[in-house]
Amino acid sequence: MAYITPDKVESPRNRWKLVAVLANGGPGEVAYAVGYWDGKPRMGMRWNGTDDKPVGNPQSTGHPTWTMLDPETHRAIIETLSDEKAKVIARKHLRIADD
Repeated sequence: MAYITPDKVESPRNRWKLVAVLANGGPGEVAYAVGYWDGKPRMGMRWNGTDDKPVGNPQSTGHPTWTMLDPETHRAIIETLSDEKAKVIARKHLRIADD
């Protein structure tokens, strides 16, 4: 089975609404996303799975999930993104002014 791509990770559905994957390192690597956790804009992070272990980390009851990052780290992580479109999307949803 192929690994589950971050754009398909939507759990827990009652708390997380994915807007966009900001960075995806591929199988076994890190992914960042912007979305809404309990209705509040947040950045999520996860380690992608691999073809041998498709769920990745974190996971809950066998379902891939996102870890919410401390909002204090959002600006620093945005600056590490290489995709300018991803930076614009993140700043818009997280309400962070472009410096």
